Amino acid sequence: MSDHQHPAQPDPADAIRGLHADDQRHQGRAATEETGPITAERLTAVEACAVSIRAWNASIIPGPLQLTRYAAAAIRTRVPTLEDGEVMRRAHARAARVDSFLRRWASLDHVGQAMFFVGEQALRQPLANDRAHGAQLRYLANLAESNPRIDIRIVLEGRLTPGRSGQFALYGLRGAGLSRLGYLESVIGGWYTVRAADVARLHSAFETMAEAALSPDDSRTFMTEVSTAWG
Repeated sequence: MSDHQHPAQPDPADAIRGLHADDQRHQGRAATEETGPITAERLTAVEACAVSIRAWNASIIPGPLQLTRYAAAAIRTRVPTLEDGEVMRRAHARAARVDSFLRRWASLDHVGQAMFFVGEQALRQPLANDRAHGAQLRYLANLAESNPRIDIRIVLEGRLTPGRSGQFALYGLRGAGLSRLGYLESVIGGWYTVRAADVARLHSAFETMAEAALSPDDSRTFMTEVSTAWG
C-alpha cells in the first residue's frame, strides 16, 4: 500500500444534499407545461386574488402588459424549439391572462395598485419586429396614462442595482392567512414563496428599486420617446 494517501473524492450526491434546506415549507416550484397547467394560467388565478402587485423584469415587458404579438416573440425567445402552433397557443393563453388583469384593475371597485418596474433594456432591445415593438411601447405609455391603478416605472441601465437582472414579483393577496406571495422566474422555471423572510427581502428589493426608477411622468415620456425609433 502506498505511503501517500489520496484524499477521498467528494460524493456528488452528498454535495447536492448539502444544498437542500431543512425547512422546505411555504415555498416550491411553480407548475410548468411539463408538470401541469402552464404558469400563465396559474398566475391568472393569483392576480385575481391580488390587491397589490409589484413586478420587475430587466429585459422583457412584464406578462400582464404584453400585446399578443410581443408575447409570442417573448415565448419564442424563451423556448426557441417550440413549434409555431405551440407558441401561439401559449401567446393566446397569456392574452387571456392580460384581459383578466386589465378588466379587474380597470374596475372602479378595485382599490389596489399594480406597480411594474421595467428595465431600459426591455425598451431598447426588441423581441418582435420593429412595428410590433413600437406598438408595444406606445401601448405601455397609453396604459400608464389612462389607468391610475397601473404604475409603470422605467429603471435606466445606469441605475440598475446589482443582483436585479432577472424577474420577480410580489403579490399582496386579499383575505387572512398567507397574505403575501413572492414569485421568481429563472431559466429553469418559476418558483414561489410565502415565507416571511423571503417576502421581506422581495419587499426591500422593490423599495430600493422605487428609489432608482424614473418617476411615473418621466417613465411615460421615456417610453413615448423610445417608441418613435421603432415605427
